[in-house]
Amino acid sequence: MMAERLSTGHTFLAALALVSAIVLAGCGSGYTRVREIKAAPDGFVGKEVRLQGTVGAAGEPGRTNAYMLRDGTGEIMVVTRGEPPAQDAEVALRGIVRSVVSRGARWSLDLRVEETERLR
Repeated sequence: MMAERLSTGHTFLAALALVSAIVLAGCGSGYTRVREIKAAPDGFVGKEVRLQGTVGAAGEPGRTNAYMLRDGTGEIMVVTRGEPPAQDAEVALRGIVRSVVSRGARWSLDLRVEETERLR
């Protein structure tokens, strides 16, 4: 009888630990990773996301209101209505993912984020 109770107790604790780990893994930081957007753009286009990362170079030649944002998983262009942050600055923002057709050597579909709020 005692061995049965211990076995049931251990099973319960193991199940509780597993459920806790799954819940905590899903909580994350509340920020979307660039890799996620680029891997499944259809799930993000037209939707609001929160991003954080490091400001890279200016986003487009001749365009003063765009910058590249790097988060360690990838890089995406951010278009802002205000002043872009300084290069190498750490930023967090809220914005809407947009797809745009661009023409270089060939036509291509690019992803951008229209910044709606700079969080830091």
